[in-house]
Amino acid sequence: MSTSPPSADTSVRALFESMAYGPAPEADGPARTWLASHGHRFTHFINGAFDHAQPDAWFDVHDPSTGSVIAQVAQGSAADVDRAVQAAREALPAWRALSGHARA
Repeated sequence: MSTSPPSADTSVRALFESMAYGPAPEADGPARTWLASHGHRFTHFINGAFDHAQPDAWFDVHDPSTGSVIAQVAQGSAADVDRAVQAAREALPAWRALSGHARA
């Protein structure tokens, strides 16, 4: 990574060299560890938190490379969608105020 001060160069190469990026693991180990730490079963993530209500139905999520089931996710209802949309509307002003880099 470049340690020189930012320049007016806006080429892709210059931008890549001046931006800090997090790790991008190539293996699926970190993702599988995270799935296991959550019991491979997920309710809805609304307003920054998992909803602990127990839904009536679940659906399987498959690993596209193997076809095996890697998790189950709660089937949403119209009320779940309404809560998620309301939370998104309330969060939009703060999110909109962030720079593109901060959003990423």
